[in-house]
Amino acid sequence: MDKITLTKIKDYAEKLKTIKYDLVSEYQEGYLGKKVYRVTLADGSSRICERITKNKGKGDASLILPITADGKFVMVVQSRPNTLANVELEFPAGMVDPGENFQDAAKRELLEETGYEAEDIYELCKHYQDEGCSSAEITIFLATGCKKVQDIRLDGSERLEYIELPYEDILELMKKETDLPVKINGANSKIAIMTYMLKKEGLM
Repeated sequence: MDKITLTKIKDYAEKLKTIKYDLVSEYQEGYLGKKVYRVTLADGSSRICERITKNKGKGDASLILPITADGKFVMVVQSRPNTLANVELEFPAGMVDPGENFQDAAKRELLEETGYEAEDIYELCKHYQDEGCSSAEITIFLATGCKKVQDIRLDGSERLEYIELPYEDILELMKKETDLPVKINGANSKIAIMTYMLKKEGLM
């Protein structure tokens, strides 16, 4: 990146930083809540900002891209009533519990949702889930050498089944034109596999 562009980005970022949060109202019902703030930016402007909370917290989560010893990917077919298809094909994921770090949450969710354990696990990337209305982060982990060690153990609200898929099937499921009944549509799962592809090709 050239110095002029870098300087512009730095200047814009400094001007648009939030320097003050004033809580206007907050609301909580069930799993989701909302806090409303009036925020003041470094350039002197102010506006109303709404922030979603999950389970009375930020809603940080971990997602796992699990690969077995023979190179297959472990995914879950999960009930998602709010989507058009009502069902989604995703990589295992879940919220970080209070006092838990992202990696421990990843290991726990992988075991609970699939019954698999990994020989090695390391961070691929981190991003915001929805920076327009949330401060929640999601960390994506690559888990290698995964093997089945127990049955799945879901909490009361989860409904899913796990499946092993070769890399070629993952690519097929990413295609928009495929007529398969379930596809990889979720942004977090797409980010996970695309990041994996870019790192595999040495582009990240």
